[in-house]
Amino acid sequence: MARKQGDSESGKLGNKIYYTWHGRQCERSMPTSVANPQTEAQQAHRSNFAMVSKLSSYMKEAHLIGLHWHAIRERNSTYAIFRQLNKDCFTPDGEINLPRVIVSRGSVEQVEITSATIDNGVASTGSAGIPFTVTFDSRVYGGKATDEFFLFVYYPALCTGRLATPVPRSSGLVTAILPEEWLYPAEPTQTGTNTLTHSSKNAFPLHLYAFLRSTRGRTSDTIYIPLPKETR
Repeated sequence: MARKQGDSESGKLGNKIYYTWHGRQCERSMPTSVANPQTEAQQAHRSNFAMVSKLSSYMKEAHLIGLHWHAIRERNSTYAIFRQLNKDCFTPDGEINLPRVIVSRGSVEQVEITSATIDNGVASTGSAGIPFTVTFDSRVYGGKATDEFFLFVYYPALCTGRLATPVPRSSGLVTAILPEEWLYPAEPTQTGTNTLTHSSKNAFPLHLYAFLRSTRGRTSDTIYIPLPKETR
């Protein structure tokens, strides 16, 4: 709707748009159509953006910390930074290339993950889950022993993840408690109900994303490893 201020008008009236430019009253016609060719490339771009947007919500526990410092510098949200950094993380088939996903960005020195092991037993009734332990290089140089090590375990089959409680860099070990269903798929029994069995182990892939955070809040780049089947 057009508004009149003194001798000038602004806004839309019919198919005209009125505005002031350099102190002069101007008008322009509204476009008769908006270009939206729906090309294959355009649709692929929209699909990719939608997938990355969803992934940002699935991995928010990780990037809210890992991209926090980067987001402050860019004056943006970690969700927007996550989408920007991962907009090209796709396979030729159009699926998200999980090994390339970035949940942390920064200059803090990375560490090497040396092992990842899962308890061989099924969690007992009432248990919170199954312990999953990751060890990493605990050697520190230049007084970095107080850096925190963060581990995020992503389970793509259910589009969810679990962030372990952070530990000091000098500890060299972090433990996460994973739900049983991440490790053992349900199998039908004679009564028609489902149960979790040792024979069904190794069915689903897990992806590990780690990073370090200094006492000043700065973070390292993402440290990624897939969970090898032989560790489970």
